Amino acid sequence: MTSGCAWWREARDTLTYSQGLYRRALESELHGEPAEAVRLLRDSIAANPNDPELRWELARVLLDQGDTAAALQELRYLVKHFPDDSRAYMSLARTLLERGRAEDAARLADLAIDLDSRCTEALLLRGQIAEVRGDLDLARETYHRILLELPENAEVRLRLGQIELTDGDPRIAAALLRETLADVPLTTEQASQTQWLLGQAYARQERWDEAVAALSIGLPHQTASVEQRYELAYACLQIGDSDRARQQLAMVLRTAPEYQPAQQMLAEIGPATEGPVPTEIVPTTFQQR
Repeated sequence: MTSGCAWWREARDTLTYSQGLYRRALESELHGEPAEAVRLLRDSIAANPNDPELRWELARVLLDQGDTAAALQELRYLVKHFPDDSRAYMSLARTLLERGRAEDAARLADLAIDLDSRCTEALLLRGQIAEVRGDLDLARETYHRILLELPENAEVRLRLGQIELTDGDPRIAAALLRETLADVPLTTEQASQTQWLLGQAYARQERWDEAVAALSIGLPHQTASVEQRYELAYACLQIGDSDRARQQLAMVLRTAPEYQPAQQMLAEIGPATEGPVPTEIVPTTFQQR
């Protein structure tokens, strides 16, 4: 009996010691000392090696530090020793995807879905991997599967809209994006992205008035790329608004004076606002398939 009590006290003391190290590790991370947090987490794991949550925290801190190789070791350990926890598969898959190993990531995402077929995070990861691999049919199918359960998932709707623009029907993309704007709660950034994609969908259909309206709302004014301003300039030109097209092109050339598409379009427009609209300069994102 005494021996049993001694074992219990030792186990309790070891667990208390490990938890104390864990709390200190979180405090160190909070105070901007990630290396100390890693050291304390390793000591905590050494005292209590059967607690997967400690390894989860260590893998997370290592990933935040950029030590991907060490984080992968911890994630592989979790996959091997705790095979019923889908989090390990997803974290490892996400890390491998970031390192360009899409095939390995796909296998792990599928294992996570086998464990929990309704796990939105795992399904979303599968769709992202499918996009990277160029399997847009699988990505589309996976995203629609998510929307059956979560019809207001804005990220999935944006990804589907982009896929339809890239490899589908711009009319389907426009319908999806209009519905998203009308019925789905969006952040400011998501609303801007949705309007921009909708403008591109209208441009693909040569619905230029609607394209200009949506692109104008969706243009991220402070961070707009030269390609985005060029696309808006082209759309403005299609409705005869040469002045506004010139304005956008001037902003492009201030940022990137060697950007030839903008130089060529500006030369085609000329100094006057009258004249025929050039049609030979079509931004890639507007080209019909």
